[in-house]
Amino acid sequence: MAPEQDDDFIYTIYDDDVSSDEEAVEVEQEETPKQTTGQKRQNEEAHGPEKSKKRRGNGDEVVSDNGEKIDLGFDFDASSRAVKALPAPGQSFDRIDEIVERMKKSKEANLPVAENGNLEEGKEEDGGDAPGDMESDAGTAGEEDGDAEEADEVEKEKEYRFFAPSFELADPGASFAAMSLSRSVLKGLSEVRFNEPTPIQRKAIPVALQGKDIVGGAVTGSGKTAAFLVPIIERLLHRPTREAVTRVAILLPTRELALQCLEVGKKLATYTDITFGRAIGGLNQRVQEKELKQRPDIVVATTGRFIDFMHNGNVLHVDRLEILVLDEADRMLDQGFEDQLNEILKTIPRSRQTMLFSATMTSKVDDLVRAGLHQPVRIMVDAQKASAPGLVQEFVRLRPGKEAFRLGYLMHLCSSVHQQRAIVFFRQKKEAHRVRVLFALCGISAAELHGGVSQEQRNRAVEAFRSGQVRILLATDLASRGLDVRGIEAVINYEAPQSLEIYLHRVGRTARAGNRGVACTLAAESDRKIVRQAIKSARANSAKVASRSVDPRVAEEWQERCDKLAETVDAVLREEKAEAMLQDTEREVTRAENLVVYKKEIESRPKKTWFMSEKEKLAAKKKGALALNGPQDTNEDADKSGKKKKVKVKLSGKKKRKLMSKDEFKDGTASKKKQRKR
Repeated sequence: MAPEQDDDFIYTIYDDDVSSDEEAVEVEQEETPKQTTGQKRQNEEAHGPEKSKKRRGNGDEVVSDNGEKIDLGFDFDASSRAVKALPAPGQSFDRIDEIVERMKKSKEANLPVAENGNLEEGKEEDGGDAPGDMESDAGTAGEEDGDAEEADEVEKEKEYRFFAPSFELADPGASFAAMSLSRSVLKGLSEVRFNEPTPIQRKAIPVALQGKDIVGGAVTGSGKTAAFLVPIIERLLHRPTREAVTRVAILLPTRELALQCLEVGKKLATYTDITFGRAIGGLNQRVQEKELKQRPDIVVATTGRFIDFMHNGNVLHVDRLEILVLDEADRMLDQGFEDQLNEILKTIPRSRQTMLFSATMTSKVDDLVRAGLHQPVRIMVDAQKASAPGLVQEFVRLRPGKEAFRLGYLMHLCSSVHQQRAIVFFRQKKEAHRVRVLFALCGISAAELHGGVSQEQRNRAVEAFRSGQVRILLATDLASRGLDVRGIEAVINYEAPQSLEIYLHRVGRTARAGNRGVACTLAAESDRKIVRQAIKSARANSAKVASRSVDPRVAEEWQERCDKLAETVDAVLREEKAEAMLQDTEREVTRAENLVVYKKEIESRPKKTWFMSEKEKLAAKKKGALALNGPQDTNEDADKSGKKKKVKVKLSGKKKRKLMSKDEFKDGTASKKKQRKR
């Protein structure tokens, strides 16, 4: 029996006129191709023969708009479905599993653990909480349509103001072989199993090979990384090889994206002599310095470490840089990296090719285009703010009074519904870490990826998730962009994100490269706005939207189990904190010993410089956090009565005297002083 659903929240309010036509694909180019410094040298020098190296070695029902049940079958290989069991304590990749196993063995707590993470009793039934009861606001919907039309007009105006005149390619590149790529590049493409170019690759690669500046955008999971790596590798095959020169810099917003891009680049360049270097924060600095001093052809970097190496230690030489790539530019700007990008653009040569890829064209991106690119070619494929075609978007309604059972709903989804590889997104890293401990206590294999863990732990978590050692990745929006792992069948939003853009990037981790996937969002009353926008966007692009019915009794039973484990979770967190403090103390002792032993060497090192003050760095960091997470009302800012705590502010002398005079007037001392003066 199909679950009952109310249409006025998830369907009816989106019946207003929504155009399903995709935006026209536009590829624009200036009439005279500009030549970079490297291309001019190529016309003057004779190139040697091309060098190459040898190869290196479900019990829930899901209902669509039409009331039909949706088959959620998947076509992934059996190897991608294989999920290994929770590792033994000796093989654990983080401290949480070890602490939990120790506590289980010592029998310090009576843990009500569900076998394999499943409930023994309580099956899902019809008539549960479905996202179908929120009333619509027709006036608000109409205003949103007007805002959307106005936004489209603004986008068109930006397009004609900033970009090169439009033109049509004679052959946009129906296949990689038709793009006149070298044999070594084609072999590299087969190495990563790229058989046919995606729309963004088909449009961008021929333009990039001409040395044009590019502003590119496409839906997430569309192959943007290869769209700039393939033409870069092809052009570098014809570079002068008499001296080592760093010619390409690729900047990305996060360390995980940088490492992923580096891995793809090395695979594409397997059959060439092109070298790669890293300038990525959180990794061993000495090793990276050694790589960069060899002047590799391509440097993959995060902005902060790139500037550090550029200004300090005579490590990174950018005076002959020919190509700059800014991937996920909108996210770099949102995270407060605007000043860092401007510093990089001011330092590197102006006679360069710049390729900028951004999911959204914000005003900040427009400013960056104006400052850093010269008559770029605009390449936009697929509609903006669109999800992948193979994605089914589900919403679980948390009715008023049921928000307290949010964790119970999550445990049910992860243990009984989505039993294959999945990512769970949280707004706060603190919440993600607590759920990680709870999952370990309940026998659900999981890893965590957020800013609260070290870079080494983040790398291990991604590798464990990619290899199948764990089946669930608990992440913040750190992983919402660009993370590409095969076989992710589901994305679960523990709470709705701050904006539609973040939502689309989250759900874009599944249903990639033509595969199918499910995105499930736990939606409460406070999430109405984002949910409404997400459903409207999905319907406008003919994507599947479904409501999932979950028996509230199942969620309540799981929530009761979680509440019983709360004290044990706190004990695990306390022990973990104590171990972390001990490690920090040992690290400080080692550091103090090194300061004594290597005092002369340390004092002889030149002091590092940075283009921003500490105050400016802190302000940029806060600005990025605010843009990503929005204003946060934490419990720490309020007392038990619900009132916000008073914040102490240092007063000037004038204000102090004014307050003192008010107090004196109230208690009558002011009149007594006046009488004494008389």
